[in-house]
Amino acid sequence: MAAHDGGPDLPANAPVDGDADAGGPYIPAELIPDIAKHLTSLHDFFALRAGCRAYRAALPKCRALLALQPPHLLVPHTADPSLPLFKLLEPGCAAFSLALFHTPDRRLLRFRARLPFSRDVGVLTSDGARVAAVDGATGEILVNDIFSGAQARLPKPPLAYSRLILSGGYVFAPAMDRTEIQYCSLWYAHWGVASYGGYSEIHDWRIVNGALYGLLPSCGLVMASLPKDNTMELWMLGGEFDEDLEETLKETVGGSVLGECGGQPLLICKVGRIDREYKVFLWDANECKWVRTMSLGGRTLFIGYDDFVACLGPDVPGIRPDCVYGSLPWSGGWSEYSLVDGTCKCFTAQYPGEPGVGFGRPQVWVLPSLFCNY
Repeated sequence: MAAHDGGPDLPANAPVDGDADAGGPYIPAELIPDIAKHLTSLHDFFALRAGCRAYRAALPKCRALLALQPPHLLVPHTADPSLPLFKLLEPGCAAFSLALFHTPDRRLLRFRARLPFSRDVGVLTSDGARVAAVDGATGEILVNDIFSGAQARLPKPPLAYSRLILSGGYVFAPAMDRTEIQYCSLWYAHWGVASYGGYSEIHDWRIVNGALYGLLPSCGLVMASLPKDNTMELWMLGGEFDEDLEETLKETVGGSVLGECGGQPLLICKVGRIDREYKVFLWDANECKWVRTMSLGGRTLFIGYDDFVACLGPDVPGIRPDCVYGSLPWSGGWSEYSLVDGTCKCFTAQYPGEPGVGFGRPQVWVLPSLFCNY
């Protein structure tokens, strides 16, 4: 998924390597980073970066300069809207691509990416800065950095799996119906398989503040050593027998996932069959239990179809604090659920070239403010 070097939304007539005195007032290059830090549009950022060689050198694509960029969705796009989506999702269909959708402005950027996707191998996941997809023809996993264009191609995991988890420079592929965890570093394209010796399948894995946590089906929390020599040490932390949590689990629809907020583990439960609702629990290390919270300290959570993506904030433009943003792959768009007042709003991502109704739309969160050079 290599973006062109100018960025995802570079104007076609931008003087990429021209001189700064091509017309208009000249801004010294040393002032350009201060200007870029206040931009809230990727279009403006990459247009500024394309002004001249000096501006390009002064604006590396890094986290500090993209801190105020709002969230985007990577959405399916076709140049031939007459084709139904189930045809576009067949392997090798040249008309299918992915595009960046700017959620606050409700518009499609000119960035286009190509990732393998099929109905049979429909894994598409994100950690906000990188996107992973499965090549249905080879079983290989491609991890792409949206803004730098860097790509890691990982071999097919040795055991069958149902989902991928991107976290902390690792790709995890929990073995299906087994207790083994498959893991692969993005820097070393080799899969390891580790078992912790227990009897319950670990439902979710997450690296939080440098530590690896696992979630049991009962919502018990475990801590594990990072995989080494195909083995793991694992410690049971608790969290399984809380009455409030048990009541929430009875309401849960669509499962529970591990997340993080401010360097602390979170348990995020999707409840409600009609209206989207989330119940969020913080891990109390002193009491060894999950504690329901209505506040994230002004931060915002982003949830994919069946996984946690990232936590942003506080004070990020274009999003509400103390909310959970969930992608809606079956209708195309996203939901905004407030933990403070319990309200939920749903938004549709409408744009030229969007697929027709009838099949789930693969879409994941892209959060430019999380970008950094890995």
